[in-house]
Parts: sequence; C-alpha cells; structure tokens
Amino acid sequence: MRFKSYFTIVILCYLFLCVQWFNQVYAAPPKIKEYHLKARYIEGFTAFIQWPKSIFSNSDDPLRLCVLGDNPFGKALDILVRTHNNRKNRQSHPRIIDYLRRGEETDHCHLLYISKSEKSYVQQVLAQVKDQPILTISSLKSFAISGGMIQFYVSGNKVRFFIDPQTLRNEKLHADANLLRIADLVE
Repeated sequence: MRFKSYFTIVILCYLFLCVQWFNQVYAAPPKIKEYHLKARYIEGFTAFIQWPKSIFSNSDDPLRLCVLGDNPFGKALDILVRTHNNRKNRQSHPRIIDYLRRGEETDHCHLLYISKSEKSYVQQVLAQVKDQPILTISSLKSFAISGGMIQFYVSGNKVRFFIDPQTLRNEKLHADANLLRIADLVE
C-alpha cells in the first residue's frame, strides 16, 4: 500500500511539472504595454498628417520626432523609427528622434510629444510652438481642449485619442480623413 501512495505522488508531481512546462511554452503572448502602443500610434500618425511642403527642401530631409521631458516610451519609439528608416521601399522622409529637456528649442521639430513631466509647463510649450507646423501630442488630461492637437487617453483597456482638427488647420497641418474617422474629434 505504501508503494502505491509513493508512486501516486510521483505521478502527480510529474503531471504538475508537465502542466507547468506546457503553460510556459504555450502561454499567451505578453500584453503590449500602453506606451509601446502609444509609440506605435505616434509613428503611425506621421503617415496620416501632411506638413506644408515648404518645410522640406527635398525628400531626404528628415522628419523630426521630438519628446519633451521624461521619455515614457523606453526604446519602443527608437525601434519603430529605425525600422521605418531601414525599409528598402521607404517612400517618405527618414525619421530622427530628439529627446529634449525643458527650455530647449522646439522649432526644429515636426512632431512634439509633451510628456507628463511637463504638465506645469504645457501652456508655455504650446505658446512657444504656436504658428508653427508642429504636430503636438500628449497624454495629459485636457491637452486637446487646451490647444494641443492630439491627446491620448485610455478607455476600457484601450488606447484612444482625441484630435482637434481646427488646431491642426490653424498650424497648416492636414489630417487624412481616415485618421479623423477613427479619432474622437474635439469640437
């Protein structure tokens, strides 16, 4: 009888280890982190926004993506930009990322992401870039109704975004209709 109990315990332990191994091998892929998805959106926005042709002297001029303040994206935005620039059939401007600190010039940027670390200075930054064709993006609350162009927010475990089309037009930027269709518009 004692042998059967020992044998049963060994079999149960073996089955438990097999189940654990199976779960590790066939586990669901890890969830995409919020800021990795936001980085993907930012890189994607560049395909659906038209900047005035006059700001580029030729097709090899880079499109400058700037992050002002703390970098919430980790390496995700760098990887996306590198992937874009390495495409053999790339038909758009190469991308460059600049990480800026408060007080640094932003007039060379084409896209400016304002981090949450700059919350106290967001109105100053928006005033600084006013009347320039710089796409402004942030995750700050009320950003789009305070003069920003695109604001990320999370709803129901999904990353969504507001767009203020009038602010885009005021700064001579044009958003593709497909982008406006999937956004929540600020009226």
